[in-house]
Amino acid sequence: MASRGQMLVVGTAERKLIVYDMRKPTTPFLEKDSQLKHQTRCIATFPDSTGFAVGSVEGRVSIDYVLEADIKAEKYFAFKCHRDTKNSNVYAVNSIAFHEEYSTFATAGSDGGFCFWDKDSKSRLKEFNKVDQPITSCCFNYDGKIFAYAVSYDWSKGAFEHNPATKKPYILLHAVQDQEIKSRERSSRQGTRR
Repeated sequence: MASRGQMLVVGTAERKLIVYDMRKPTTPFLEKDSQLKHQTRCIATFPDSTGFAVGSVEGRVSIDYVLEADIKAEKYFAFKCHRDTKNSNVYAVNSIAFHEEYSTFATAGSDGGFCFWDKDSKSRLKEFNKVDQPITSCCFNYDGKIFAYAVSYDWSKGAFEHNPATKKPYILLHAVQDQEIKSRERSSRQGTRR
């Protein structure tokens, strides 16, 4: 579940997504099936409240919109992330956080990594070094200059794999540089065919 301004987005059983206008909380504004084929793990709303991102246990993120014009323009899409292609491992997306100024976002996963993304250009801006445990939650501070992330066991491998004596939870802070998170301008050739 995620909220911003007057919008509330709820992920329910069987991959259902329900969007509410909190001025009319008894009537759903939009109901839809998730683009993702597996269980929803996290949801984050765009800073301008025109849509939201959904992360799943299958290592994918979908970008969804709530306005009819954006839906008809088919601006929505999904992409793969938090994967180890060498070993064919797929990790859950545990958290998504949007940067308030640039509307770019971060994903954090069970692989112990986090990445910055640009939904508008559909590209990864930066991938960071992984830590020794899953990243379970993340967020930007109010002005987007600090990115905080929580590192701890996420129970994706069950109780058998959990060892609190050797794997302690901790919180890390990353000083965000504009070149890491700011949307890159598309070149005039990008998106055109020859």
